[in-house]
Amino acid sequence: MTRLRIFISHISSETGLAQGLKQRLEKDFLGLPDIFVSSDQKTIQAGQKWLDEVDKALKEADLQIVLCSKESVGRPWVNFEAGAVWLRGIPVIPVCHTGMKPNDLPVPLSMLQGIAVSEPDGLRKLYDAIAAKLDINVPAVDFKAISAEFTMLEKKYADGGAGLERIEHPRIFCAASEQYAQPSLGFDLDVAILQKTFPGQVTLEYNLTRKRLRDMLTGERFDIVHLVLAVHPDTAELVFSPIDFASYKPATPKPESLAAEGFADLLRESQTKLVVLATCKALLLAVELSDVVNMVASEAEITGQLAAEWEECFYGLLAQGKSLYKAFDLTKSQIVAPMRAVRHKNIAFASESN
Repeated sequence: MTRLRIFISHISSETGLAQGLKQRLEKDFLGLPDIFVSSDQKTIQAGQKWLDEVDKALKEADLQIVLCSKESVGRPWVNFEAGAVWLRGIPVIPVCHTGMKPNDLPVPLSMLQGIAVSEPDGLRKLYDAIAAKLDINVPAVDFKAISAEFTMLEKKYADGGAGLERIEHPRIFCAASEQYAQPSLGFDLDVAILQKTFPGQVTLEYNLTRKRLRDMLTGERFDIVHLVLAVHPDTAELVFSPIDFASYKPATPKPESLAAEGFADLLRESQTKLVVLATCKALLLAVELSDVVNMVASEAEITGQLAAEWEECFYGLLAQGKSLYKAFDLTKSQIVAPMRAVRHKNIAFASESN
């Protein structure tokens, strides 16, 4: 019998889940499938070229499983791998986990028949597909018990456990332009929340300029950057000069500003993991920087009081050790605010006081 070659596509933070799925399938199908997991040291032996082995496995695959989470579905490499196999007419099965549901899959993954790894009926469909390719009966296994195993594994990811980078005592840069630091706009509320939540870990700036931002992000390392200043609604530039609050555009002929790509370079230099733009209509800049860092920004006008209410909940959850994605989703369900997350890579923080 020719062995069935299965390719499991995943991102690095899903390594534990990918290897757990591989081990389960090998056990239940008595070792008949030849399963490729790129992060498994047993799959790729020391000294072998990783990309060459991935390319070879993609070309030889008879069936592909794509692990799909809110983090992974936006990664170009995962979609590239799925497309490479799908174009050969090979079955591709999206396996959703950690809050992602088949109905939530984006194009092109939504065009495929996805399943949820934590649902018994979904697992049965996956086993049906593998058994059909092997031309054997579906193994007599307890799908409820298997789904319970994967539900527990999902919880570790959702709560900032297995495979998730965790930063203890994160360093935070909290800054506002001179105009936005005015007491009437509520910047003092932001400061109070961050200092209470992350005591001794916050660096403050009440008169942020382009040079000051450059000096701070090139001279020091900040895990979280919290900014309160204008973002040009058309160009996505950071604007340090005064703006017209009716249009949110610069009020001076030659404003001091910083383009999105320039800001991205500074964030890379500082190794920043999260940027929160606590200001109005900043979503365009958040999208521009989504390949570099996790972004949170308002898509519409927001008052200083509402922003502070949202921040108190969000940062409080982060300080408890909740993962970034979990903290944002929980805050969204608790506080009605136009704050939107543009996800890059899930991560967890912990306050020194917790």
